[in-house]
Amino acid sequence: MASGWVPDTNPIELADGTIICERHRQIICHVCCCDYSFAQELRDEEEQATENAGNEDLQPYSQAHSGDELRHSADFFYSAGATPRHPTVMNSSSSRDRSEIPFASGSIPSMTKFVPPRSTDSPSMLFQGAHRFIRRTNAHEILIYTDGACLSNGLANPRGGCGFVVSPTLKVNFRLENTGPTDEPHPQTSNRAELRAVIAALQYRYWQGDCMGSWTRLVIATDSEYVVLGATERIRDWITRGWRTSTGKPVKNQDLWKKLIHQIQKLDKPQTFIQPPHGTSVSFWKIPREWNEDADAEAKKGAGLEDVQSYREILGVMV
Repeated sequence: MASGWVPDTNPIELADGTIICERHRQIICHVCCCDYSFAQELRDEEEQATENAGNEDLQPYSQAHSGDELRHSADFFYSAGATPRHPTVMNSSSSRDRSEIPFASGSIPSMTKFVPPRSTDSPSMLFQGAHRFIRRTNAHEILIYTDGACLSNGLANPRGGCGFVVSPTLKVNFRLENTGPTDEPHPQTSNRAELRAVIAALQYRYWQGDCMGSWTRLVIATDSEYVVLGATERIRDWITRGWRTSTGKPVKNQDLWKKLIHQIQKLDKPQTFIQPPHGTSVSFWKIPREWNEDADAEAKKGAGLEDVQSYREILGVMV
C-alpha cells in the first residue's frame, strides 16, 4: 500500500446532500481511497419514492457477478480503502407505486448515434482500455460495451442474461429478471435482455461524479440494432403515438424504454459540484458482434444463472 494513503474517517455532507472527503473535498478521492458517489444515486432514488415509501434495503445480490466472481457484504459502501470488484444491488420496494416509470415527456433527452471518424474504426482503436475505456482524442468521453443473450429464445423456458464491460478488468453479468421495474411479468427475450443490459450499465455508477466528474459523454457500444435504432430513431415517434408502433400495436418492452429515458435524463442533468457544471450525455454505437465478444460472453454467463423474480438495480461501488 502506498505510504501516502490516509483513510477518510470523517466525511463531510454538504447542504445539498453531497458527501465529500474531509481532507481534499472530493466525492471520489484517490488519496483517501474513498468513493461517496453512491450517495447521489441513493438520493435520486429517494426523490422518486412516494411519501409512504420506506427506505430501500441494500444487500448483496448473489445473482450479479463481476469479473472475479467475488461476493462481499454491503458494508463495503462505507469501508475506507475497500475496492470490491463486484456489483451491489438495490432491491425494489413493495411499498412504492411502481405502475409507471417517471420521466418528463416534454423534455426527452438527446440520444444520439456515435459516428466514428472512419467506418473501419473499432472501439479499441478509439478508446484506450484503462480504469475506464477512455477516448484517445477526448479524455472526457468513455465507452461501455453491453450485450444481452437469451438461451432458447422464442422456445419453451427461455433464459435471458445481461452483461456489460466497464474496463478491461471490470465485467458484470446478471440474470434477466422475470418482472420489470413496474413489477409486471415479461417474457424473456434477447431484445429485452439487450435493452436491460444498457439500463444496468447506465445505473451501475453515478457517472456524472465518476473519476471526479470527468465524463461529459458515455458511449454505449452494442451489437443490438433493436437498442440503437429504438433509442436514436424510433422512441420519439412511439411517445407521440402513445407508445404505439407505426402499425398501432403496443410497443414491446415499453417499461424498459421508459426506464432508459428516465436514466438518461438523470445523467444529462448538470451537476453543480462539477466546475463547470455539466451532465453526461449518452450516445449509442452499433458495432459488429465480433467487436463485442466480452460483453456477449458475460451475457451468456448471466443467462446461465438461477432465475431472478424481481427487478434489481445493480450498483458498482468503489470500482
